[in-house]
Amino acid sequence: MTPSASHSGNAAQRILYLFPDRGSRAAGEWERASFWPVYRKAAEDVGLDFGVANPEHIVLSGRDAYWNDEPLLPERDVLVYDIRPEPALDVDLWTSLTLVRALREIGFFTPIPLSAALLFNDKFATAEALADSPVPLIPSVRVTTGRDLARLDYQRLVPDAWFPVFVKPASWGRGLGCVRCPDRATLDAVLGLASGSGAAMVVQPSLGERLTDLRVVAVEGEIVAMYDRTGSGDSHVANVSRGGSVRERTDVAPEVRALLALVHRRFDLPYVCVDLLRTPDGRLWLSELELDGAVSALFGSPEAVRRVVGGRFLAYAARLAGHLGAPGGRATERLERAEHAEHATEQRPSTSAGRHER
Repeated sequence: MTPSASHSGNAAQRILYLFPDRGSRAAGEWERASFWPVYRKAAEDVGLDFGVANPEHIVLSGRDAYWNDEPLLPERDVLVYDIRPEPALDVDLWTSLTLVRALREIGFFTPIPLSAALLFNDKFATAEALADSPVPLIPSVRVTTGRDLARLDYQRLVPDAWFPVFVKPASWGRGLGCVRCPDRATLDAVLGLASGSGAAMVVQPSLGERLTDLRVVAVEGEIVAMYDRTGSGDSHVANVSRGGSVRERTDVAPEVRALLALVHRRFDLPYVCVDLLRTPDGRLWLSELELDGAVSALFGSPEAVRRVVGGRFLAYAARLAGHLGAPGGRATERLERAEHAEHATEQRPSTSAGRHER
């Protein structure tokens, strides 16, 4: 059952984000002034405490953990961490991953399993994990750019019929690095530019020039919000952080409801954003999943923030209770099942075809 944001949580529980302090000065000022206060209020409105911790400031000793000398408590703190693979944050990636794994070993609850974070931070892997999706998948060729890019014969894997192709990083967010390539020469040039970062890129057939990005937000498998994001002018992306406009939706297509049910049944995630692309003729295509998808597009509606962000945090708190063995909770079982979901590949059909608001 989805915890209702109309109910209060346990004030002794805290939602604690583990978030590297690696952004620019301008980004940091916006986060502190406009982003985190909304999340803090959403937590407080449902009776939970809230904090944001730099992973560099956490020290472990035996089974004890300290944040700036303050003890962290497994029975109080829900540690929210998702992988942030953008180049500016690469220096923090391994340190944060190993810290979160160590915290798990000493009893802390992390509602985003690391295995799921890895899976859903790669668009190609996500599509393979959902090969039986009721919403069609966009065929992709995944290319790891880098020093030997010129030695890879990736062009033969990209059919002529795909052009113009759409190229995007396999793991970055916020619409960064997305380019429409009209021909093979442009594709070579774009991947050559990407090789400066060594990013893994996916090459896909373009679905059209004017697409709508539909974000579907679910808490414990229940859809709690949906909204269209439309790019400004001739923009290639529709992210709000890149100037996209937003329109809330209430109608849920049967295939979308079936997809959300499949995701919840297979991965049992307390919170997930599923992003779909809608073509001008109304067809839907699965784009990606985000386990810490921000909903800054809803910040103008206090009711929506309470329903979505407050409901999410209550779901996390309820799973913490289960993790600790409280009556009515099965979070430990759920977490273990989610962390081993990738080993269930043989049970799924195979295919032969191929920073905040993300």
